[in-house]
Amino acid sequence: MSTESISMEDMKKEIDILKKEIREIKSNLVDPDSILTEEDYICLQSYRVEKEKGKLLSESEVKAELGL
Repeated sequence: MSTESISMEDMKKEIDILKKEIREIKSNLVDPDSILTEEDYICLQSYRVEKEKGKLLSESEVKAELGL
């Protein structure tokens, strides 16, 4: 293992480069919660069809039916 001497200025430059690389990596990451599975997609399509047909109940309608 070599004992390389690094100046504070060089160290700061390296840290700045690493920070920039981390920002770039973060900006390219995909949020796993934003990806629909096939099952999610099917459920979403089903919801849209039911909504168009007026088959959905509001929260207050569900509570009324359940007597809550």
